[in-house]
Amino acid sequence: MLNRTKIAILSAVTNMVWFILTYIWNRQRIAPIGGEELAKAWGVYLLVLVVGFLVLDALSAILIMTIEKRAGGQGFEEKTDERDRYIEGYAAKTFRWVFFLSFLVALVLLAMGLGFRTFFYALAFTILLADLGMWITYIIGYERGL
Repeated sequence: MLNRTKIAILSAVTNMVWFILTYIWNRQRIAPIGGEELAKAWGVYLLVLVVGFLVLDALSAILIMTIEKRAGGQGFEEKTDERDRYIEGYAAKTFRWVFFLSFLVALVLLAMGLGFRTFFYALAFTILLADLGMWITYIIGYERGL
C-alpha cells in the first residue's frame, strides 16, 4: 500500500471521528438557543470542524511519513510526478463537485422552509461528504488508477 493511500485512509478515519465528536458536542450546545445566537454557534462549530479537519490531515501526513522514514523509506523526500498531480487535481475536483451539489441540497432544504437548524445540519454533512469524497478519490486513484 502506498504512503499516500495510508495518509488518505488515516485522514478519512480521523476526520470521521472528529466529525462525530464535534457533532455530539454541538448538538448539546445548540439545543436551548435560537435566533442570532444559533447562527453564531453554528459558525463556531463549522470553523472548529474545518480547522480540525485541516489539522488532522496534516498530522496524518506527518505521522505516516515519519513512520516510513524510520522504517528506512523516503519519508518526506518522496518524489511527485504527473500521476500524483493528476490524482490530486481529480480529488480536488471531486471535493468541489460534492461540496457544490450538497450545498445546493442544503439551500433547497432552507428554501422549502425547513429552518436554519436543518440547513446548518445539512451544511455540516456537506463538509463531511466533500472531505470523504476527496479521500476516497485519493484511495481509488492510487490503488486502482484513474
